[in-house]
Amino acid sequence: MKRSLLGLAAVAAGLVLSATACGSSGSGADNPQGLEKPVLNIGVVPVPDSAPLAIAQQKGFFKDEGLTVRTRPIKASPEATPMLLNGSLDLALLNYVSTFTAQDKGAVDFRLAADSYQGTNGSFAVLTAQDSDVQGLAGLKGRKIAVPAVKSITDLLLAVQLKHAGLDPGKDVTVVPIPLPNMGAALKQGVVDAVAAVEPFVTDIQANQGGYLLADLVTGPTDEFPISGWGGTATFAQKHPKTIAAFQRAIARATKVAANRAAVTQVIPTYTQIPAGTAGKISIGAFPTSLDAAKLQKVAALMEQYGYLQKAPDVRKMIVASPK
Repeated sequence: MKRSLLGLAAVAAGLVLSATACGSSGSGADNPQGLEKPVLNIGVVPVPDSAPLAIAQQKGFFKDEGLTVRTRPIKASPEATPMLLNGSLDLALLNYVSTFTAQDKGAVDFRLAADSYQGTNGSFAVLTAQDSDVQGLAGLKGRKIAVPAVKSITDLLLAVQLKHAGLDPGKDVTVVPIPLPNMGAALKQGVVDAVAAVEPFVTDIQANQGGYLLADLVTGPTDEFPISGWGGTATFAQKHPKTIAAFQRAIARATKVAANRAAVTQVIPTYTQIPAGTAGKISIGAFPTSLDAAKLQKVAALMEQYGYLQKAPDVRKMIVASPK
């Protein structure tokens, strides 16, 4: 498990996705589908969220659509934004919280082409030390809680759940940003009283760091919480409608395959540093087959409620309609 955490801490070194072989010149002979851009450069975060793209690569779904997909590892979706703007990336795995934040600031006009990952029970959780006297989330009043980053998805999920438990997340707890690989040690050393983590770190902290699962973060008001999807700039989507539609069809096929846990468990070690044995043990979220505007709007509304956004965007305008 230590190997997997080291790999995730250096995600840029861990991606092993290969490009799908097919024509790339754009000529009629090599591009019978008439795609505006048959070669796509896609930014991929090597975490379970990206499983549908890896499945589509392995099973030739992109090739079936006349696409060549070239992947580029990124540590997190904000890293992709300047590359999407300068054209070195066409699409990327986008974390919805950071995407809506950038949209709100006017940094970029995003379009969402396909969903990828949805949180489920166990995929995000709060953990304490085994000998902690904290009882439930309400027991965290006055305590320090580690999050991967302030104003992140995990931070938002934590805030919603703390409020649901009767606390004021802005006043009753102290949030401390600590990288996920360091959370177990921080908890063990008493630097913080609890950690808000995501898989595979949830499993690792319990198995190897003496952590106790205090509460699930994807339940009740955050049930079926959308985490990430595939998208790019509005300009790219407007100029390449046939290419986007081809990508959507390939990913839709892949997400149907991803409904089989065994298929996901098998593919995760091929593009991450998560070993096969660990991939079979961790809690993995769901892979929706389509973008749900209502669920995404709920994410944006929660972000506005908790001070992440000045005004929630109209998510429907950000979604590229799926091909019929």
